[in-house]
Amino acid sequence: MVNVAALVPLKLFRGVIAMELGLERKVAIVTGGSKGIGRATALGLLNEGASVLVCARGRAALDETVTAAGDGARDRIDALAADLTDPVAIKSVVASCIDRFGQIDILVNNAGSARTGEFLNLSDNAWLEDWTLKFFGYVRMAREVLPHMQRRRTGVIVNIIGAAALNPRGSYTIGGAANAALNHFTKALADESAQSGVRVVGINPGPILTERLLKMRAGLAPSSKDQPDDEALRRMTPLGRVGKAEEVADLVLFLASARAAFIHGANITIDGGTTRGLMG
Repeated sequence: MVNVAALVPLKLFRGVIAMELGLERKVAIVTGGSKGIGRATALGLLNEGASVLVCARGRAALDETVTAAGDGARDRIDALAADLTDPVAIKSVVASCIDRFGQIDILVNNAGSARTGEFLNLSDNAWLEDWTLKFFGYVRMAREVLPHMQRRRTGVIVNIIGAAALNPRGSYTIGGAANAALNHFTKALADESAQSGVRVVGINPGPILTERLLKMRAGLAPSSKDQPDDEALRRMTPLGRVGKAEEVADLVLFLASARAAFIHGANITIDGGTTRGLMG
C-alpha cells in the first residue's frame, strides 16, 4: 500500500501542517496589492517564503500591507505606488522588481475594477477608462513581464478576473465584457507562452467580502439594497455566504506553485456555486 503522506512534502507553519508549495525564494509582483484579494495574496506568498512587490494607486493602503507583513518579512516585500493605466508606470513597476529582487517568477494581475450602471448611462469615456485599467492593465503587465520569464524559461502569470465573465448582468456591462475578454486573453496567452515554459492561468472569483463588493452592492437595484446586509450577502451564493479574500489567495498560491504544473490555460471559478453554467 502506498503511503501518500510520505510522497507529499509537508511543513509546519504557525502550528498548522500545510502542503509544501515550493515558493521559497520565488519573486512575485502583485498588482492591486493594497487591499482585498491582492493584499491576502501578497501576505500568503510572503508566508510561503516568497519575495513580493505590491503596487496600487494608494500609498497609505500599500503601507498597511507592508505593516501587515510584519517585521519578519520586511526584507522580502517592497511597495510601489503606481497608476497602472499608465504604460510608463507599468514599466517602472517591473524594473523596480528586477532591481530589488533580481527576477520575476510570478505575476498576479489583480488591479482594476469597473463601475456599475445602466447601459444608456455609461459613456464612451466610462468604457475606455475602466478597460484601460482592468483589461489593458493586465495585457501591459503581462507584456512587460513575459520577456523576463521567457529568458529564464520559467514563470507563472495568474490573472484574477471575475465570475461576471460567465454571468452577464445588465447593470455590469463594462466589467462583465472586460472579464470575458480577459478569459479569452488568458487562454490565448497560455497557448503562445507554453513553448517558452511560462504558464498562464485565470481565476474567476464570485462574491468575495471586500470593500469593492460592498461598493458594488450599493449600486445594485433598490430591491436588493433594501435587504439587510447580512441577509443580502447570504443570498449571493448557494453556500449561503460570500467568500473570503484568503480563500482566493490560497487558490492563487496553489496555481503559482509546482503542485499545479499541469494546469495551464484554465480559467478557474471560485464563487460558492453561483455560476451554474457548464463552462466555469
